[in-house]
Amino acid sequence: MILILKKIYEDEKLLIKIALGISVVWIIAQIVLIVCFWGKPQRSDMGVYISIAQRCFDNEQLYPMAEDVYSKYYIYAPGFINYLILQLRIFGTLNFNSVLNLFLNIAILLEIYYLGKKFFSERTGLISVIIFCLFSSNLLIVLGANTENPFLFLCLSALCLVFSRKWKYVIAAALLFAFANWIRPLAIIFLFASAVYFFITKTKFYNYITLIIPYILVLFIIGTITERKIGYFVYQSTTSGISLLATSHDNTKGLYNGYVFRKGGIGFIENSELITFEKRDSILRNRSFEWIKAHPVKYIALFFIKIPALYVHDSWAHCSHWGDITTTNFLSGIDTVSKNLFIKELLKKILLSVPYYIAIAFSFYALYINRKKIFAVKLIFLIILVTGTLVTCIFAIMPRYHYPYIFAVIIYAAWGIDTLIERKLHQTRE
Repeated sequence: MILILKKIYEDEKLLIKIALGISVVWIIAQIVLIVCFWGKPQRSDMGVYISIAQRCFDNEQLYPMAEDVYSKYYIYAPGFINYLILQLRIFGTLNFNSVLNLFLNIAILLEIYYLGKKFFSERTGLISVIIFCLFSSNLLIVLGANTENPFLFLCLSALCLVFSRKWKYVIAAALLFAFANWIRPLAIIFLFASAVYFFITKTKFYNYITLIIPYILVLFIIGTITERKIGYFVYQSTTSGISLLATSHDNTKGLYNGYVFRKGGIGFIENSELITFEKRDSILRNRSFEWIKAHPVKYIALFFIKIPALYVHDSWAHCSHWGDITTTNFLSGIDTVSKNLFIKELLKKILLSVPYYIAIAFSFYALYINRKKIFAVKLIFLIILVTGTLVTCIFAIMPRYHYPYIFAVIIYAAWGIDTLIERKLHQTRE
């Protein structure tokens, strides 16, 4: 075994062939999935996005429309839904979304390789490729009309541009961050990490300006255009109220619980169809703040439940077609499935997450064994991981919400494997 590792470690061309071979198999597997699930209806949030996009397309408008002001929905991922509307205008169908996801997935893979190589080593970049391809989520995500894929692609593309520190690329990164925020209001985490990178590398002050000003300007333009259309300045999702109240009530377990929005629950609003999305969001946020002020210790203590629940498994991506039955129900304390079904589904989730669990273990190993080296530019990925986790856990969580930060775990895991092999071979030589 040591001889095999030595051969792979010392022969970089062999490691390239292994990474390339696994990547090809991974791409072929996605193509097979796309063919098998072509045109099949989608569930969960993905089904909602598709229905909204189709409604806007049928009315020959972009999202949101005037009728969305009093819609039962909030303003969901406007950037992403308009991306779906664009697909409908070009292709006349959303079936090609999975094909676009495939290209986005390949681009994300290459970007992770680039980041691993740039900040660590060629071997770390190649090992990152292998780990990425082994995650079930990175395989099954290709099927869903999900916000995760385009969001991460835009953020990682922006990061790669930021790390060049050239002003024209930094401006391009700012634009990508703004469009990412239009999809999911989390781009600020990556923007913050970029500013920290500028600080660590002592970049010139104008780079801060070229990063922040275009970002704000694009958000302002999006908000202004939307305001002229529906009368409200909206530049991102307006789901903070519902997401916060879902975790701010007496029976909360930290995960999303739709029961609180039914009649008799703290989130129920009488005649809500007569209330604008903005007013509805404000009501829910105020109720959340009142509960948090009354139960600050309980709210903070929920983080000790939310963080493990956020990273409990990595088999979430199958929910676009199959649904996500057990883990959320179990952690929320909702007895809606039989014991046998729960055990079966839980075992499936665990088996699908084995590479993910191994990667988490190696990332912890890397951060510990290389702790003296981490306080440099390598810290950037940890900032994204920790900040993203804490911000996400302010609201109700689901396992799929960890996806934007897992690339950092993959890169650190690759660094840990590289470090371990190097240390083992060094001991063997001695």
